[in-house]
Amino acid sequence: MALRALDGITWRHHGIGVLQGYLDEGTGIETRLHIWSRRLLKPGMEISGDAHDHRFDMVSHVLCGTIAHEELSPYESSTGDHRMMALTHARAAADNKFHGPTSDLNGSFRVLRHTIRIKAGQTYTFPAQHFHRSPLLGGLDDVAVTVIEKHRQQDMPARVLYPAAHPPVMAFGHDMDADLIASVLALARAALAAASTGEGGAA
Repeated sequence: MALRALDGITWRHHGIGVLQGYLDEGTGIETRLHIWSRRLLKPGMEISGDAHDHRFDMVSHVLCGTIAHEELSPYESSTGDHRMMALTHARAAADNKFHGPTSDLNGSFRVLRHTIRIKAGQTYTFPAQHFHRSPLLGGLDDVAVTVIEKHRQQDMPARVLYPAAHPPVMAFGHDMDADLIASVLALARAALAAASTGEGGAA
């Protein structure tokens, strides 16, 4: 299914290192295809800007490759070294290609972390308004492909959780690089084709 859909999708380059494209949009449960690659990672994003929450409950199916999923649990502390920022969600900010306007939120936070790896053929869930990040695995020629379902989506700001010493890199606000997108799609096409024949995972 994902392999057949690749050429007909309108892609969005999210700076955390992923191409996003809708398979089903504007319905009760929207579905989106994600292609993960270090080639897509914006400079500095792994240091600050990639830890975020969602305005929906997420169900993610890993089609090929392996996803690292790090959950972050912030708790308020006077000695906290993290801050939060509210963002305009991507669909509402589509006209300016930027997650703005943004607003700093009150409080300083300490953060507890827990990381798991999810392999091809596995599914995981994550609730709305909880923080996570997806550290990218492998090298520049490695990709992972996932399909996510958006359940109980709300019209509300998203948030990022970031180190106070490092202002967050914004995931959007850049122009799409056609050559970069083409190179990542080629890698995804090869990975999905291998998965469909049982050589690289489940498709």
